[in-house]
Amino acid sequence: MKAPFGTLIRENEIDRIKINHFVKRCDKIITVGDTTTEKLLFFGYIPDISVIDNKEKRVITSKFSEFQADKKIHCENKPGEINAEVMNLIKELTTVKFYDKIQIIIEGEEDLVALPFFMYSPNKWAVFYGQPNEGLVVVEVNDTVRENARLIFNKAFTL
Repeated sequence: MKAPFGTLIRENEIDRIKINHFVKRCDKIITVGDTTTEKLLFFGYIPDISVIDNKEKRVITSKFSEFQADKKIHCENKPGEINAEVMNLIKELTTVKFYDKIQIIIEGEEDLVALPFFMYSPNKWAVFYGQPNEGLVVVEVNDTVRENARLIFNKAFTL
């Protein structure tokens, strides 16, 4: 997504206070991206669901590895796509109650995986993702977010 889908926290303004402002208002925290997950962990927040691909800006990185999530799920997802396996997993995770910390490890690319989280997450869930060269975006999911995400998804992924 070229334009931020939610609130952009500029790279030089990211701190615990700004992160906490959003975290304290949300029931579940989702992070999409290695750097985003790292940042929240650095500030002491363990995401309920994290999505990583062990890459930063499409370059394999070894500086971040999987944290001790309660459950790890491996999926494949090609660059520029959101495959059915990933979509079904996100639908399932956003509709069932869970208390474990879940990490989804993508073989391929996780950049677009935030979009189905916007579409299916319930109100009061927050999705954090990175906006390259700008900062961290926080999306507090609500009806408007879900509808906008569906419009974008349908435009991008249907004929």
